[in-house]
Amino acid sequence: MRKIAAHYLFPISAPPRRNAILTLGDDGEVLDLSAPDSALQEREGVEFYSGALTPGFVNAHCHLELSHLRGAMPQHTGLAGFISGLAARRAAFTAEQALRAIALADAQLYAAGTVAVGDISNIGLTFEVKAHSPVFYHTFVERFGLRREDVARAARSAEALAAEAVRLGLSASVTPHAPYSTLPELYAALAKSSRWSVHNQESSDENLLFREGRGALHELFSAMGLTPIPPTGKSSIHHTLQHVGEAQKLLLVHNTCTSAADYAAAAERCKNISWVLCPASNLYIERRLPPLQMLRDKGAAIALGADSLASNTSLNLLDELKLLAAHFPHVPLGEMLRWATLGGAEALGVEHIFGTFEKGKRPGVTLLSNLDLDKLKLTPQTKSTLLTKKNTYICR
Repeated sequence: MRKIAAHYLFPISAPPRRNAILTLGDDGEVLDLSAPDSALQEREGVEFYSGALTPGFVNAHCHLELSHLRGAMPQHTGLAGFISGLAARRAAFTAEQALRAIALADAQLYAAGTVAVGDISNIGLTFEVKAHSPVFYHTFVERFGLRREDVARAARSAEALAAEAVRLGLSASVTPHAPYSTLPELYAALAKSSRWSVHNQESSDENLLFREGRGALHELFSAMGLTPIPPTGKSSIHHTLQHVGEAQKLLLVHNTCTSAADYAAAAERCKNISWVLCPASNLYIERRLPPLQMLRDKGAAIALGADSLASNTSLNLLDELKLLAAHFPHVPLGEMLRWATLGGAEALGVEHIFGTFEKGKRPGVTLLSNLDLDKLKLTPQTKSTLLTKKNTYICR
């Protein structure tokens, strides 16, 4: 048994507590949460830390297989420029280089307080690292296709790769990539999956492609010899919504150019949506942020992701929280921490294990040090550190 305490503790399922003691079993299970007297720092048998304790971070959107591209992709190219440059730069690295970067990124994620990740995989390169990691990974096997003759093959390969992930003890499902890269037939071929993670409205060019059949994405696909999806007169989100099942869990990722009308259409069509935001990546590629205040006003289920080291300088959700705190200083720290913990756990379907300090869960414990304890705010010097190891879980 282990007792841990700090100046503040964020249960997430309840308001933050001052000088609370978190009691954990040997396997990391939460046994008790109590609020002692002011002499806490002198309590025998209690580990006291300066700062705040929060459940381990849950990164709801990551591309671990792109970790070798740290610093290789130029910033502010726009989505079309990013896509066009990605393939050439990926080919410049060997599989050995990529694997070393993947292993390093996984270790850094864990050390900085991340306990669970929703990871996009197009190939199986990350599987061995993830299978031996203390981090829980749900692998979204992603497919895209703008040629009808490729749809059946893409669907079969996705199912085969997901089965391989499960054979290695990983949780996995198949998912379409994005509206602009996915034919209706491919959506239909992947419809048996109970959980989709779809890149959504990451760029104004995406909406322009669907509304008017023009723009940078249209030009990119035409130059690649691909036939862009015909314009519909509507924003791109509708292309996904018309194919998602009402009972499916849908992670909509990025949402940089999502409007209130788009949100309403999504809420009407699908009752189980997580809106996953990757603000640092959005600034890296498009120099814009998602409509956070609109999503808050609508009561959206928000989660956070770090995207990839091809479009970010860090995979640590603390850096996403610092960025949001700088641009939206009115948002309470507790609310943002909920997005980085329980919001992600709910998105991945593992909220019974992660996300809150509740009895019976094994959420991990992350220490936030160098906080502004008077205002309960993050500072540029705030650091995150995982304090507890978690068990190995196989979540299906």
